Amino acid sequence: MKEENLETIGRRIKKLRQLHGYKQEIIAREIGLSQTAYSKIETGDTSLTIGRAAAIAKFFGMSLTELLSWEENVLK
Repeated sequence: MKEENLETIGRRIKKLRQLHGYKQEIIAREIGLSQTAYSKIETGDTSLTIGRAAAIAKFFGMSLTELLSWEENVLK
């Protein structure tokens, strides 16, 4: 994924996590990552593979397309 989008996608994932009340450790464990690696996804400090993005989307019960296009202003 393009680097300029990593931070935006990370913010979306973080907001979804907070909306659902999950801790980073829970999602990280479910998708097979360390909490540190997952945290770097939320901050945009690491590349997000399609496979990891799909696993995160599945965790939240949404498609990859829904995750990547989810509007941040939903919570505003």
